[in-house]
Formats: sequence, structure tokens, C-alpha cells
Amino acid sequence: MDASGAEGVDEDAVPPVHETLQKTKPIATDARSRKERFVPPGETAEQRSSRTIFVGNLPKDVAQKRPLQKQLHKHILSLVPTAKIESSRFRSVAFQVPTSKLPDDSAKPTPTKARQHDKDRAASWRTSSGKDDEKADEKKFLTPAQKKKIAFINQQFHPIADSVNAYIVFAHPIPASSRPSNLPPLPPVLEPYKAARVAVEKCNGTIFMERMIRVDAAAPLSSDASLDKSHATGAGDPRLTIFVGNLDFESKEDDLRVFFEGLVSSERGPPPSETAADSNAGQWVNRVRIVRDGQTQLGKGFAYVQFADRVCVDEILAMDVSRLKFAKRKLRVQRCKTAPAASPRDAPAGKMSIGDDKLSKPTRPSKADSMPKGDPNLGSKLAHLSKEERKKVKATDSDRRARRLAKKKAGNALSAKDASHAKDRERARKQSTMKKSAPAHFQKKGRVRSEKSVAKRNVKK
Repeated sequence: MDASGAEGVDEDAVPPVHETLQKTKPIATDARSRKERFVPPGETAEQRSSRTIFVGNLPKDVAQKRPLQKQLHKHILSLVPTAKIESSRFRSVAFQVPTSKLPDDSAKPTPTKARQHDKDRAASWRTSSGKDDEKADEKKFLTPAQKKKIAFINQQFHPIADSVNAYIVFAHPIPASSRPSNLPPLPPVLEPYKAARVAVEKCNGTIFMERMIRVDAAAPLSSDASLDKSHATGAGDPRLTIFVGNLDFESKEDDLRVFFEGLVSSERGPPPSETAADSNAGQWVNRVRIVRDGQTQLGKGFAYVQFADRVCVDEILAMDVSRLKFAKRKLRVQRCKTAPAASPRDAPAGKMSIGDDKLSKPTRPSKADSMPKGDPNLGSKLAHLSKEERKKVKATDSDRRARRLAKKKAGNALSAKDASHAKDRERARKQSTMKKSAPAHFQKKGRVRSEKSVAKRNVKK
């Protein structure tokens, strides 16, 4: 027996290799390294969208840093504590490198014709090298989706753009049958479809990283029959929304929200904070949405602002145009129009404005409209109060606010009527005629003919 056999060493044994040099990595045994996900079989794209929420006006750093993404998940789960998040993906990211689609080849100039000698040399080289396929040497370009993926991995974000959007998907609870019996049961998890609805109600208008985020439902209604069909889509009530035009392209949603919040607060005072159940309590502006370009993420020059009630909308519309100046630009403010598909009464498509109770065309206030009368003894009742207390009492008087709005509307209607009459009026120059009551030396005297001249004119020629 040799020495190797005495020692019990197998000559055919494979020498030990470190785990970092192995081709196949060992299976991770840490529970934190793997995520258990359960997707019910047969789930459609509509059902997945029903458990997905849209989160807008997020800082750009959230898409770049993983700890901030976890912080966003904690912020959502703090308001929906029993829910569980499956995944999140970011959209509306402005990249420094252009990722748009290339122009069509037909728009490119036609190349010059090559000489026959060059064609023969290229054909002989392909034959000698074994590359007979001419199309194999064609240059292949990246698609826009591939460009975006590469730019996102390399974090080539645009330095000016500072906001991104995200889609967060809530997870289904893992069934107990798929887990070993010796393991303890998992804590109860909220149904993902219900979690999405609760997140839209509670997370919309909350502050995350010093920004007011906008949370909407990714799908208007779920195809599941067990869900509540009366759930709001989160798109906003048109009766509480105004259209804002002539915006600067680099305007930010937070700055626009602060601007309109200050305008309404100057007219109505500080917002009430009694309704603590509402996520937007303590503010007049519920949400602001600036419409942006899909590639550059620059604003298109208009936005939609939703307020807490209709009185705020009337205050903004009745306000003087000189006060609606944002970023050195005069804003164009109009009442939001309803879309034909979103009309609650199937109104015909057209420019219809939302009234107080029904859809109607905007009409001018007539003189017969009753204007609320004020209390003549209000001054004597508030004489003992200080100036600040008198302002608070007047700000809470509903009759006084209604009377001021009626006066503003009547004044605006009168100015609009005068402007329309001035445009329609035609300027015609009238012939100047002397009045009969003018003095004799100002009256124009006619030509005086003699009798001989009159007789000569009457003679037939």
C-alpha cells in the first residue's frame, strides 16, 4: 500500500474551490434575500391595474437611491398599515441623453452611388472571408425602450428636471396552503384591491420629502364584481377644478399650489382644520397637475388646479386679472370643462360648463337676480372687538361672502358687456350739418341769381 492509499486520499477527487469562483452560486438561505410573491392564476391586466396606484410629484432622488425608495414604501404603508407592496416602477423620467425614436430612413438623403470597382472589391472580400450575407454587416440601432433602460441603469438623469412619477403595486396575501405546516402563520394582509382604494383616499395630498404627492388610481374601475363600483377614480371633480393657461414651461407644482393657496387665503382667510379625517384638511388647494411633455418632461404651458369647494373656484374666477400673475406671466384662468365620457348625465359633447346643480351654458347675471342683503347693525356689534377679531368674524360670515361674490360677478359681467358692445360698434362718419338755430353769420348762404339769368336758363336751346 502506497502512502496516498494509507492516508485515505482519493487521487480522482476534485480540489476544493472557493464559492466566489464557482460558476453556480449557492442558493440563498437568508429570508430577507428572497421575496415571496403570490399571483393568483388567471389574473388579467385590468385586475393588476386595479391594485396599482399612481404617485406623482416625487423627487428625482427617489428613482436614483434605493433607501429613498424604501422610505417611500414606508410612507405609503404608514397610512395603509395592513397592506403589502409587491413592486414599484418609475415613469416620466427626463434623461440627459435623448431616447426618442429616430427619424425614418426614408427621410434621410439618398446616398451617392458607389463605383462598380468598389462593389466588386467588397463582393470579393465577403466571398474570401465567408461572409456572403450582405445584411449581416448592417448597423443595428437601439430601440427607445432599450435607450431608456440603459440611461436609467447609468443614472443619466437630466440635471434640470427634478420630479418623477411612480406606479406602486400592492401584493396578494400568501395562501396558508403554500407554506409548510411547521411554520407560524403570517400576519393578516389587506386585500390589494381595497388597499389601492384606501391609499388613494389617505395618501393623496400628503407630504413626502417636503413635497405634496399626488396619488391616483391606475385603473378607474376594477373588473372584479366583488369590488365597489362607486369608488372614485381619483381623477378629480371638474366642478372644483379650474384650467390655468399661459404658464411658464419650467413651473413647479408646489410653487403653483402655494400661489393659489395664498390667493384664496387672502379672500377667505385661513382654511378650516375641523375635518381631521380628510387628508387635505387645512388647505384650500387639494391638488395641482401640470401637463408635461413625455420626452423632455417640460411643462406644456397649462395645468389643472382642484380646490376644496366651489366657493374657491368662484373666488378665483371673480378675481381681478392683475392679481393672477405667476412667474412674471399673466395667467389665463377658466372653469374646467367636462369630458364627454366623464359626463354624469351623458351630456352631448361640446363646451359645457359645470353649474351649481346641473350642466348648463354660462349665462350673464341679470338685474333681477336677488343679492343677499347685509346686516346694517353689524358695525355696532363688532365695535368692541379688535381689528384682527373683526376680520375673522367677517371671514366666517357666509352672507357677506355671497354678497361680495355677487357684486364681483355683476361688475365683471358689466365690463364684459361694455367691451363686447365696443367691438361690435361700427364707426361711421356723419355729414356735418349746420343747425337752424345757428347765428345768421354762420349760416351758409345760397347763390342768388338775377332775373335775366333765370330767364336765360329757362330758354330752350
